[in-house]
Amino acid sequence: MSSSQEKNLHFIPRFILRKFKSEKQPPAAPALSLAPRRGQRHKQRTRGRDFLVDKVDLERCILTQRPVSTEFALVNMYRDPGFDDNPYHLEDKLTELESKASKVLHRACDELSRGSTLELGRSEVDILRKFLFLMKYRNAGMFDRYNHDHVDSYDSDDREQMLQYMESKGFSKPRDVWFHNLLQLLNVEMDAKKSWIGTLETRMYPYDAMMFELHLRYSFMAFCTPQSSEEEFLLTQNAYSIFEGPSTITLDPRTVKIEPVVYTEYHNFAPISPKLIIILRSHLLLPDNALQGDWDWLRAAVRFQHLHPGKAGSILQDLPVSNCNISYTRPPSNTNSRFHRDDRFHFTCFQLSPAHVATINNLLLEEAYATSSIVYHSPNSLKRSIENYFSSELVGMKNVLDNPLDKRRLYLAKLEKILCDLGGSARCKFQQFEIPSPRIHMSLHVAVETASQLLQEGPDGSLPYIYLLLRPDADHDAFWNDVHQASLMILLRTKLDRGLSTSTLTDEEKFSVRHERHTFFVTFPIERQWLYLKICQNLNKFDSDDFTIQTKDLVLSGAEDKYAKFIAYFPDKRDYLACLMYLRAMT
Repeated sequence: MSSSQEKNLHFIPRFILRKFKSEKQPPAAPALSLAPRRGQRHKQRTRGRDFLVDKVDLERCILTQRPVSTEFALVNMYRDPGFDDNPYHLEDKLTELESKASKVLHRACDELSRGSTLELGRSEVDILRKFLFLMKYRNAGMFDRYNHDHVDSYDSDDREQMLQYMESKGFSKPRDVWFHNLLQLLNVEMDAKKSWIGTLETRMYPYDAMMFELHLRYSFMAFCTPQSSEEEFLLTQNAYSIFEGPSTITLDPRTVKIEPVVYTEYHNFAPISPKLIIILRSHLLLPDNALQGDWDWLRAAVRFQHLHPGKAGSILQDLPVSNCNISYTRPPSNTNSRFHRDDRFHFTCFQLSPAHVATINNLLLEEAYATSSIVYHSPNSLKRSIENYFSSELVGMKNVLDNPLDKRRLYLAKLEKILCDLGGSARCKFQQFEIPSPRIHMSLHVAVETASQLLQEGPDGSLPYIYLLLRPDADHDAFWNDVHQASLMILLRTKLDRGLSTSTLTDEEKFSVRHERHTFFVTFPIERQWLYLKICQNLNKFDSDDFTIQTKDLVLSGAEDKYAKFIAYFPDKRDYLACLMYLRAMT
């Protein structure tokens, strides 16, 4: 595909990003002069302005700005190659829905900021609820779940059901299921009788149709704003898919992967602007007098699914919100439904205390560890939010594994650096995960220590200069992945050498094995070989009985640096120079 065919497709719309735009903007572009038609005055037209947003770049670990046009967007995210007439038909339909939702939300921001009551018709509420669900459903995380070319790569907990569905409907790629589901959700008519429930169950993947129904029918929508003028809401990359509620999790000791076994969504969040957020609150938290039927048994059933039912409540139970007032239109006598398309919904804006705002931002920050970006409006508010998050002692938050490459541990270290850049000095209080993590090998420990010192040599924790010469597009995640892979190369070398030391092979045969190992290693990316050599040179700088004790200063420069530069400047000589680099560095 040529670059001219690629499009940045947003999973958080531009109209929301614009509400977070930075107060520091470059000068606006001059108006364009248009040649007047006969009998008309000279006209001027202003270019559509691409505002900048302030963001935390978690990949480069810096505070920076990014144009609205490129933030929270993926290339060709909604491009449906199976739709030959218009591969971007999903984007067109999403744009149409966003346009309708933006009109409602612009009015909400305007009227609620003045303290007025927001009155919406049923069709407007339905548009907003569908929009909010699709914000959750088309998030980058959900896209990653489905973004596979082959069903063997699909590893979510509903794998068995997905396989059966794909086989019955003739889908070959999980991604095509997602495209099809999106199309059905966008096309469905939200009628007052709610016949759309049965329609979706037969037209799309049933589990996701059920997710849509639960999202729309079993929670109510509340508009909220910070009580304090100094407080603001953050906009994380996955904000619209974050929920508040208990999770019973498990850890696979083989893969060190944490998976939820059971979870309950008491609250979902939709930041609209720094001063306005929509909170979807579960009906499970409504008082009994606001519900029809006996809900006590359902609340109990939900709690008892968890490992600790007594702790399966909501940390936002005391959130000062309630359902909106609804003016029902008398339905026609020939229908059993009490809902009508002319029903009116009256929303007020609830003010949240600094403690509640902090809790919501804490939840957003807690789940941003797997993302690359956090958008904010005020630096002071961001600083305060990170400090609140660091000092929070909420059980279950900031749990890390005893592994220096644990993603959340690395993320918290990045936030510490960002807080320092903002003028703060607080350190993060994290909790070691209760389930013991697997033991790490000396190779990984030395690799992490070596890599950490290499990072400290650069300005503001930037990646090592030579590493970037070899891999210019790398970010911190790529760097740490290469460090991990280099440590595995050393582990393989160590185990192979140990095996050869007790082997009955002849010296010639042992030499042949080592030569094959070398031939194998030089096929790896050159930046990984460079890191491998760095780590090798520092293995003897740690105590052999307790490798967590460093006995000598680490060596951070060597012959491999010179050859790495040659390789960067003369890539056509890579194979020859890589062999020389390996031989000179290891002798």
